[in-house]
Amino acid sequence: MTTTVRSAATNTESHWWILLLPSLLLSVSATLGLSVSAIAFRLEPSSTLSYLPPLVGLVLALAYFTAPAAVAVGIHFDRRYIASVSDWEPRSEYTLLGLAMWFGIGIPLGLLYLYRRHKYVGVP
Repeated sequence: MTTTVRSAATNTESHWWILLLPSLLLSVSATLGLSVSAIAFRLEPSSTLSYLPPLVGLVLALAYFTAPAAVAVGIHFDRRYIASVSDWEPRSEYTLLGLAMWFGIGIPLGLLYLYRRHKYVGVP
């Protein structure tokens, strides 16, 4: 007679992937907002930030510098969860998604991660 023991972590859902969403949304909205304001006011991209209210600039700066860390932590724990409940074992390079957000390639890579996660786990 054999019994299989599963850890309690595999019976619950992981919500660490949610840390990826604010970074994706902020990246897309900041890019679109700065582009639209630069086109509407015929500004150079470098001078667009100087027209923002100081509080908005502070929020964007905080998001810009803290998002990579939040994404890295979230992806790390989400990778562990996914590997324990599915056949997919996400590579450790996915934790670099936060840094990739700074260079613009994080948006398509983040969407790819969420698509693959949905394919194997079903959420989101």
